Amino acid sequence: MKRVRNYREETKAYWAMVLPGLLIYLVVMAFPIILSAVLSVSDYSGGKMFRGEPWGYNGFQAYISLFKDPWFWNALKNNMYIVLVSVFGQLPLGFIFAYFIYAKLVKAPNFWQGILYVPNIISVIVVGLLWQTIFSPHGPIAEVMNTINRNQFQSQLKALFASSGGYAPTKEIAAKILQMVGPTGEAMFSDPVPELAELLASYNGQPFQAVLDGLTNLFAPRWTPTFLSQNNVAMLPILFVILWMYTGMYMVLFLANMQKIDSQIIEAARIDGASEGQVMRHIILPSLSGTIVNSAILAISGSLSSFSLVYSMTGGGPSRVTEILAIYMYNKAFLGRPNFPLANAISLIMVLISFLLIVLTKVAEKRFGGREE
Repeated sequence: MKRVRNYREETKAYWAMVLPGLLIYLVVMAFPIILSAVLSVSDYSGGKMFRGEPWGYNGFQAYISLFKDPWFWNALKNNMYIVLVSVFGQLPLGFIFAYFIYAKLVKAPNFWQGILYVPNIISVIVVGLLWQTIFSPHGPIAEVMNTINRNQFQSQLKALFASSGGYAPTKEIAAKILQMVGPTGEAMFSDPVPELAELLASYNGQPFQAVLDGLTNLFAPRWTPTFLSQNNVAMLPILFVILWMYTGMYMVLFLANMQKIDSQIIEAARIDGASEGQVMRHIILPSLSGTIVNSAILAISGSLSSFSLVYSMTGGGPSRVTEILAIYMYNKAFLGRPNFPLANAISLIMVLISFLLIVLTKVAEKRFGGREE
C-alpha cells in the first residue's frame, strides 16, 4: 500500500509540474497551428471567426493558387538564402571566433568578444534603418564613391587641359569633354558642342579650381544603388547584415560551452603533439555537437521568421525582389484585400519547412555528430 501511495503522489507531483507548461504550449503553439491549418482550407473572409458570418471548407484552393504564384517561389528562394547564410555562415564564423577567443589566439579577447556581440543588443529596427541609410543614395557608401568619381573626373579634366596647352573655352575642348563624358553629357544640351563652349567661356576670369568644380558638378558620374534592385544581387546587402548581426550570438553560445570542456584534456593533447586543428577537430567539435545542433535549430527558425530586419531595410520590399515568406504572408493578410486562407497557408508552409529542416539537422547530427561530454 505504501508503494502504491508513493506512486500516486509522484504521479500527482509530475502532472502538477508538467500541466501548466503543457497548457501554455497548447494555447500558444499547438492551437494556433491547428487553427491556421483549418483556416487555410476554408473560405473565411474576415470578421468574427465564431458566431459571425458562417464560413466553411474550401478545399486546397489556397495552396493551389499559392504554388502558381511566382512571387511565392521568389520569397521561398530568398528565405533559403537566409537559411544557408545563417547555418553555413553564422555558425562556422561564430565557432571560429569563439575558438580564437577561447584559445587566446588573438590579443584582447574580451574586447573582441564585446565588439562581435554588440550588434545583438541593438534593436533590429534600428539596425535595419541604419543599414538602409548606409546603402542609400545619400549614405556614406555613396559619399565615398562620389568623392572617388569626383577626383577621377577632375584628374581627367586637368590632363585634358594640360594636353591642350591650358584652359581654353573652344569648341575643340568642348567636343573632347563631351567625348570623355559620353552620351550622358550630350543629353544635357540641345546643341552640345556650342552650348558647352559657351558655358566654358562663362568661366573666364574665374580661378581654375572653380572651372573644375563647375564641370565636375555637371558631368561627374554619381553613384547610385539602383543595381541592388536587380534579382541576382538584391539580397546581398540583407544577407550581409544578417551575417554581421547574429554571428556574435552564436560566438557567445560556443564560447560558453567551450569553457565547460576540461582544460586538462586539451593540455594533454597539446603535450602529445596535437596541433590546433587536431584539438579543434577531435576534442572541441565532438564536445560541442549538441550545442551546434541547437544553434542550427535557432538559426533555421530565426531565418524563416526574419520579418523585422528585412522589412525595415527594404521598407516592405515595394519592388518585391527582396520579399521573404513572412513579408509575403503579411501582405496577403493585412494589405489591400486580405486573403486569410492564403496567408494561413503560407504560415503553415513556413512551419512545415522549419520542421523539415530541423529534422534533417537532427538526422545529420546522428550521422556525423559526436557526443557532447
